[in-house]
Amino acid sequence: MPNTIHTATWDFSPGDTVTLSASFTFDVNDPGDTQNVANVLTTLQGRTPRVTLAQTDNATITVTVTI
Repeated sequence: MPNTIHTATWDFSPGDTVTLSASFTFDVNDPGDTQNVANVLTTLQGRTPRVTLAQTDNATITVTVTI
């Protein structure tokens, strides 16, 4: 699976909601693929996402979501 990185900067307020979204497009014409997209979705839905939060400096929080 790919890694994707996106950065956002804003004046944070404790009432702010932070939403992480990602979209992945699969090459459905690749003869080397071992599963079709529906099977990949089912596989990922069966996993428990792991969220890691870290303060990397005095102004930066890094959020990593692993599925």
